[in-house]
Amino acid sequence: MTDIKRTLFLKHLRSESNMHIRRFRKGRLVKSGKGLAFWFIPMGTSIAEVPTDDRELQFIFQGRSRDFQEATIQGELIYRVTDPDCLADRIDFSIDLNSGLHRNAPLEQLASLFTNTVQKHATRYIASKDIRQLIVDGPENILNAIEQGFAAENVFAEMGLEIVSLGINEISPVAELEKALQIPTRESIQQNADEATFQRRALAVEKERAIAENELQSQIELATREENLISQQGKNERRRVEEEATAEETSVKARIERERIQSEAIALQAKLEAESESERQRIISQSDSEAQRLAADTSAQNRRTLGAAEAETIRLEGNAEAEKVEAIGLAEAAGEKERMSVYETLPANVVFALALQEFAGKLDKIEHLNITPDVLSTNLADLFAAGAQKIQSLGGE
Repeated sequence: MTDIKRTLFLKHLRSESNMHIRRFRKGRLVKSGKGLAFWFIPMGTSIAEVPTDDRELQFIFQGRSRDFQEATIQGELIYRVTDPDCLADRIDFSIDLNSGLHRNAPLEQLASLFTNTVQKHATRYIASKDIRQLIVDGPENILNAIEQGFAAENVFAEMGLEIVSLGINEISPVAELEKALQIPTRESIQQNADEATFQRRALAVEKERAIAENELQSQIELATREENLISQQGKNERRRVEEEATAEETSVKARIERERIQSEAIALQAKLEAESESERQRIISQSDSEAQRLAADTSAQNRRTLGAAEAETIRLEGNAEAEKVEAIGLAEAAGEKERMSVYETLPANVVFALALQEFAGKLDKIEHLNITPDVLSTNLADLFAAGAQKIQSLGGE
């Protein structure tokens, strides 16, 4: 955009480096170039501004194929101005001297020119092809047709324009047609997927069958080994029983032989014992007389020795017993003497009372007791006299 400033009755213009400025005064071209800056008098002056940088143009349009199906073409085009003076002579790029904007819309005219040209060559190519073929071929063929069409036309070169790049982004039919066109491909893809699934399942079934066969073969092998094991165990058991029977038979034979040998040994021993007993009896009968004689002599000697010993023992025991009896008698006599001496000093009534006490202790029961008045009076008088005497002795003390 050109920058225009006003100072009194003059104006100053300053343009960018990518803008080509053409200045006219009274209808004559007085200055032309890029990035110009100058003072000018608005009255009698006109200015044109042509952009020389690359411009991008997006386009989208529809065309009908040979089988009468609508197709949408979408792409982009980049162009630039190679001869600004020539293009300014063909299209109005004059600007407003107050705002610096283009009076008309020259860039929109260029866009419409390029879009119409692209659409013309593209629709011509689309009309010659079926929609399915267009989609299968892709945008490359349409792009070649458009480029050939631009090359055949000299109008752009004469106007000072150059196409930098051209591209077709997408060719698409309407939604219903696109969905219908997708169905066979989807079905094919689904069939391929189903086929892959079937093959995978078939492979899985085959592997399962192989696994089952391996398991069955393993079971058969195990059954065979188990059968061989059972057979071998039977053989081992039969051999063990046979060996045990053989060992038992050998043991029985050995026991019978041992018993026979033992019986023979017992018989021989009995015979030997009988012979020894007869010999011993003979020897005993021969030695009995001598033994009896010696025994008689020994017995007599023993009896004499025992008699003497027993007599001496009896004599010693008699002496000891006599001494013991004598000592006991002397002790009893001394005791009796002492006891009697005590009784001699006692009064007659005390002695009589002690005699009664001793007598009562030796009786089991007393059926009758007679106490005469003489005895009772005498004893009571003595008792009262003794009591008075005791009292007097206590009072004198």
